[in-house]
Amino acid sequence: MLSLLKQLFLISLGVIIGALINYLADQLPLKKRLSYPLCHQCGKMITPIRWITVMNFIVGNCKCGNKISIRPILVELFFSILLPVINGLISTNTHFVVTNFLLACFILIIVIDIEHKLIPNSVITPAAFAALLYGVQTNNEDLLIILISGIAGYLLMLLVFFGGKLYWKLSLKNKSLSNDLVVFGMGDVKLGGLIGLTTGWSDLPQAIFISFISISVVAIYIRTSRNYKPFTVLPLSPFLIAGALMTLFIA
Repeated sequence: MLSLLKQLFLISLGVIIGALINYLADQLPLKKRLSYPLCHQCGKMITPIRWITVMNFIVGNCKCGNKISIRPILVELFFSILLPVINGLISTNTHFVVTNFLLACFILIIVIDIEHKLIPNSVITPAAFAALLYGVQTNNEDLLIILISGIAGYLLMLLVFFGGKLYWKLSLKNKSLSNDLVVFGMGDVKLGGLIGLTTGWSDLPQAIFISFISISVVAIYIRTSRNYKPFTVLPLSPFLIAGALMTLFIA
Protein backbone atom coordinates (compact mmCIF):
# COMPACT_ATOMS: atom_id res chain seq x y z
CA MET A 1 0.00 0.00 0.00
CA LEU A 2 2.84 2.35 0.90
CA SER A 3 4.58 1.60 -2.38
CA LEU A 4 1.40 2.37 -4.33
CA LEU A 5 0.98 5.70 -2.51
CA LYS A 6 4.62 6.54 -3.27
CA GLN A 7 4.11 5.79 -6.97
CA LEU A 8 0.99 7.96 -7.07
CA PHE A 9 2.89 10.74 -5.32
CA LEU A 10 5.74 10.52 -7.84
CA ILE A 11 3.32 10.55 -10.77
CA SER A 12 1.52 13.60 -9.35
CA LEU A 13 4.85 15.32 -8.66
CA GLY A 14 5.94 14.58 -12.22
CA VAL A 15 2.78 16.21 -13.60
CA ILE A 16 3.43 19.30 -11.45
CA ILE A 17 7.05 19.52 -12.63
CA GLY A 18 5.86 19.17 -16.22
CA ALA A 19 3.33 21.96 -15.66
CA LEU A 20 6.09 24.19 -14.25
CA ILE A 21 8.27 23.52 -17.29
CA ASN A 22 5.35 24.38 -19.59
CA TYR A 23 4.80 27.63 -17.71
CA LEU A 24 8.47 28.63 -17.91
CA ALA A 25 8.65 27.65 -21.59
CA ASP A 26 5.75 30.01 -22.30
CA GLN A 27 6.99 32.89 -20.14
CA LEU A 28 10.77 33.16 -20.44
CA PRO A 29 11.37 33.39 -24.22
CA LEU A 30 8.77 36.10 -24.84
CA LYS A 31 8.36 38.05 -21.60
CA LYS A 32 11.75 37.26 -20.01
CA ARG A 33 10.05 37.45 -16.63
CA LEU A 34 7.51 35.52 -14.60
CA SER A 35 3.91 36.70 -14.66
CA TYR A 36 0.42 35.34 -14.16
CA PRO A 37 -0.43 32.69 -16.82
CA LEU A 38 -2.69 34.03 -19.56
CA CYS A 39 -4.71 32.31 -22.25
CA HIS A 40 -2.81 32.46 -25.55
CA GLN A 41 -6.00 33.18 -27.49
CA CYS A 42 -8.09 35.62 -25.46
CA GLY A 43 -5.43 36.97 -23.06
CA LYS A 44 -7.52 36.37 -19.92
CA MET A 45 -6.00 35.00 -16.71
CA ILE A 46 -6.00 31.23 -16.42
CA THR A 47 -7.51 29.97 -13.17
CA PRO A 48 -5.05 27.99 -10.96
CA ILE A 49 -6.92 24.72 -11.48
CA ARG A 50 -6.14 24.98 -15.20
CA TRP A 51 -2.41 25.58 -14.74
CA ILE A 52 -1.96 21.83 -15.03
CA THR A 53 -2.91 20.85 -18.57
CA VAL A 54 -4.33 17.49 -17.51
CA MET A 55 -6.94 19.28 -15.39
CA ASN A 56 -8.33 20.96 -18.50
CA PHE A 57 -9.76 17.61 -19.56
CA ILE A 58 -11.67 17.48 -16.25
CA VAL A 59 -12.83 21.07 -15.66
CA GLY A 60 -12.82 22.17 -19.29
CA ASN A 61 -10.58 24.56 -21.18
CA CYS A 62 -10.82 28.37 -21.36
CA LYS A 63 -14.26 29.72 -22.27
CA CYS A 64 -12.86 31.28 -25.42
CA GLY A 65 -12.52 27.78 -26.85
CA ASN A 66 -8.73 27.82 -27.07
CA LYS A 67 -7.58 24.30 -27.92
CA ILE A 68 -4.99 22.48 -25.85
CA SER A 69 -1.70 22.04 -27.71
CA ILE A 70 0.14 18.73 -27.70
CA ARG A 71 3.40 20.01 -26.13
CA PRO A 72 2.14 20.63 -22.55
CA ILE A 73 0.40 17.27 -22.55
CA LEU A 74 3.56 15.46 -23.66
CA VAL A 75 5.76 17.26 -21.12
CA GLU A 76 3.46 16.48 -18.19
CA LEU A 77 3.03 12.88 -19.34
CA PHE A 78 6.78 12.49 -19.80
CA PHE A 79 7.61 13.56 -16.24
CA SER A 80 4.76 11.59 -14.72
CA ILE A 81 6.42 8.47 -16.17
CA LEU A 82 10.00 9.61 -15.66
CA LEU A 83 9.91 10.21 -11.90
CA PRO A 84 8.82 6.66 -10.93
CA VAL A 85 11.42 5.24 -13.35
CA ILE A 86 14.24 7.35 -11.90
CA ASN A 87 13.14 6.50 -8.39
CA GLY A 88 13.64 2.83 -9.23
CA LEU A 89 17.15 3.47 -10.56
CA ILE A 90 18.49 5.85 -7.92
CA SER A 91 18.99 4.90 -4.28
CA THR A 92 19.55 8.20 -2.47
CA ASN A 93 17.07 11.06 -2.16
CA THR A 94 19.72 13.71 -2.84
CA HIS A 95 20.76 12.10 -6.11
CA PHE A 96 17.08 11.71 -7.07
CA VAL A 97 16.42 15.42 -6.52
CA VAL A 98 19.55 16.57 -8.37
CA THR A 99 18.91 14.22 -11.31
CA ASN A 100 15.35 15.44 -11.74
CA PHE A 101 16.43 19.06 -11.39
CA LEU A 102 18.97 18.54 -14.18
CA LEU A 103 16.49 16.71 -16.43
CA ALA A 104 13.87 19.41 -15.88
CA CYS A 105 16.38 22.08 -16.96
CA PHE A 106 17.37 20.02 -20.00
CA ILE A 107 13.77 19.47 -21.11
CA LEU A 108 13.03 23.19 -20.65
CA ILE A 109 16.02 24.02 -22.85
CA ILE A 110 14.84 21.59 -25.52
CA VAL A 111 11.26 22.92 -25.56
CA ILE A 112 12.35 26.57 -25.81
CA ASP A 113 14.97 25.80 -28.45
CA ILE A 114 12.53 23.86 -30.63
CA GLU A 115 9.80 26.49 -30.40
CA HIS A 116 11.87 29.70 -30.40
CA LYS A 117 15.31 28.68 -31.75
CA LEU A 118 17.11 30.12 -28.72
CA ILE A 119 18.47 29.10 -25.32
CA PRO A 120 18.03 32.00 -22.87
CA ASN A 121 20.53 32.74 -20.10
CA SER A 122 17.69 32.60 -17.59
CA VAL A 123 17.60 28.85 -18.22
CA ILE A 124 21.35 28.32 -18.70
CA THR A 125 22.19 29.65 -15.21
CA PRO A 126 20.09 27.20 -13.13
CA ALA A 127 20.97 24.42 -15.57
CA ALA A 128 24.68 25.09 -14.98
CA PHE A 129 24.14 24.83 -11.24
CA ALA A 130 22.21 21.55 -11.68
CA ALA A 131 24.89 20.17 -14.05
CA LEU A 132 27.68 21.01 -11.59
CA LEU A 133 25.80 19.34 -8.72
CA TYR A 134 25.16 16.27 -10.84
CA GLY A 135 28.77 16.10 -11.99
CA VAL A 136 30.08 16.32 -8.43
CA GLN A 137 27.69 13.60 -7.26
CA THR A 138 28.16 11.06 -10.04
CA ASN A 139 31.68 11.45 -11.47
CA ASN A 140 34.68 10.08 -9.64
CA GLU A 141 36.62 13.22 -10.44
CA ASP A 142 37.77 16.27 -8.51
CA LEU A 143 35.75 19.46 -8.70
CA LEU A 144 38.60 21.08 -10.63
CA ILE A 145 38.48 18.33 -13.28
CA ILE A 146 34.72 18.72 -13.62
CA LEU A 147 35.08 22.48 -14.09
CA ILE A 148 37.82 21.89 -16.67
CA SER A 149 35.54 19.47 -18.56
CA GLY A 150 32.85 22.15 -18.57
CA ILE A 151 35.32 24.66 -20.01
CA ALA A 152 36.44 22.06 -22.58
CA GLY A 153 32.84 21.46 -23.67
CA TYR A 154 32.31 25.21 -24.00
CA LEU A 155 35.51 25.74 -26.02
CA LEU A 156 34.73 22.82 -28.31
CA MET A 157 31.30 24.22 -29.10
CA LEU A 158 32.82 27.68 -29.49
CA LEU A 159 35.10 26.24 -32.17
CA VAL A 160 32.05 24.82 -33.95
CA PHE A 161 30.33 28.21 -33.54
CA PHE A 162 33.11 30.06 -35.38
CA GLY A 163 33.19 27.33 -38.02
CA GLY A 164 29.47 27.80 -38.52
CA LYS A 165 29.84 31.56 -38.86
CA LEU A 166 32.57 31.11 -41.47
CA TYR A 167 30.43 28.64 -43.41
CA TRP A 168 27.47 31.00 -43.24
CA LYS A 169 29.45 33.97 -44.52
CA LEU A 170 30.62 31.94 -47.50
CA SER A 171 27.03 30.85 -48.13
CA LEU A 172 25.72 34.41 -47.88
CA LYS A 173 28.05 35.56 -50.63
CA ASN A 174 26.65 33.02 -53.05
CA LYS A 175 23.03 32.75 -51.97
CA SER A 176 22.10 36.33 -50.99
CA LEU A 177 20.67 35.14 -47.67
CA SER A 178 19.69 37.19 -44.65
CA ASN A 179 22.39 38.07 -42.11
CA ASP A 180 19.86 37.34 -39.34
CA LEU A 181 20.00 33.60 -39.94
CA VAL A 182 22.21 31.64 -37.52
CA VAL A 183 23.75 28.19 -38.04
CA PHE A 184 25.05 27.66 -34.52
CA GLY A 185 24.19 30.02 -31.65
CA MET A 186 25.95 31.02 -28.44
CA GLY A 187 23.22 29.22 -26.53
CA ASP A 188 24.50 25.97 -28.05
CA VAL A 189 28.04 26.93 -27.04
CA LYS A 190 26.96 27.43 -23.42
CA LEU A 191 25.05 24.15 -23.57
CA GLY A 192 28.33 22.48 -24.54
CA GLY A 193 29.73 23.72 -21.24
CA LEU A 194 26.76 22.22 -19.38
CA ILE A 195 27.34 18.89 -21.13
CA GLY A 196 30.95 18.94 -19.96
CA LEU A 197 29.93 19.63 -16.36
CA THR A 198 27.38 16.84 -16.47
CA THR A 199 29.44 14.08 -18.05
CA GLY A 200 32.86 14.89 -16.62
CA TRP A 201 36.16 14.70 -18.46
CA SER A 202 36.13 10.97 -19.22
CA ASP A 203 32.68 10.85 -20.85
CA LEU A 204 32.70 14.23 -22.62
CA PRO A 205 34.23 12.98 -25.92
CA GLN A 206 31.71 10.16 -26.16
CA ALA A 207 28.76 12.48 -25.46
CA ILE A 208 29.91 14.97 -28.12
CA PHE A 209 30.57 12.17 -30.61
CA ILE A 210 27.08 10.68 -30.16
CA SER A 211 25.54 14.16 -30.44
CA PHE A 212 27.23 15.02 -33.71
CA ILE A 213 26.57 11.60 -35.23
CA SER A 214 22.84 12.02 -34.49
CA ILE A 215 22.89 15.59 -35.86
CA SER A 216 24.56 14.36 -39.04
CA VAL A 217 22.03 11.55 -39.53
CA VAL A 218 19.05 13.89 -39.11
CA ALA A 219 20.66 16.57 -41.31
CA ILE A 220 21.24 14.02 -44.09
CA TYR A 221 17.65 12.81 -43.77
CA ILE A 222 16.31 16.38 -44.02
CA ARG A 223 18.62 17.16 -46.92
CA THR A 224 17.45 14.15 -48.93
CA SER A 225 13.73 14.52 -48.16
CA ARG A 226 11.29 15.79 -50.78
CA ASN A 227 10.19 18.73 -48.64
CA TYR A 228 13.73 19.97 -48.04
CA LYS A 229 14.19 23.74 -47.84
CA PRO A 230 17.73 25.11 -48.24
CA PHE A 231 19.37 26.38 -45.03
CA THR A 232 16.72 24.92 -42.74
CA VAL A 233 17.47 25.95 -39.13
CA LEU A 234 17.80 22.82 -37.00
CA PRO A 235 17.63 23.15 -33.17
CA LEU A 236 20.71 21.41 -31.82
CA SER A 237 19.94 21.19 -28.10
CA PRO A 238 17.89 17.95 -28.38
CA PHE A 239 20.88 16.20 -29.99
CA LEU A 240 23.47 17.59 -27.56
CA ILE A 241 21.37 16.67 -24.55
CA ALA A 242 20.45 13.27 -25.96
CA GLY A 243 24.14 12.52 -26.51
CA ALA A 244 24.91 13.40 -22.89
CA LEU A 245 22.02 11.37 -21.47
CA MET A 246 22.82 8.34 -23.63
CA THR A 247 26.41 8.48 -22.39
CA LEU A 248 25.34 8.75 -18.77
CA PHE A 249 22.50 6.23 -18.64
CA ILE A 250 22.99 3.81 -21.55
CA ALA A 251 26.57 3.69 -22.82
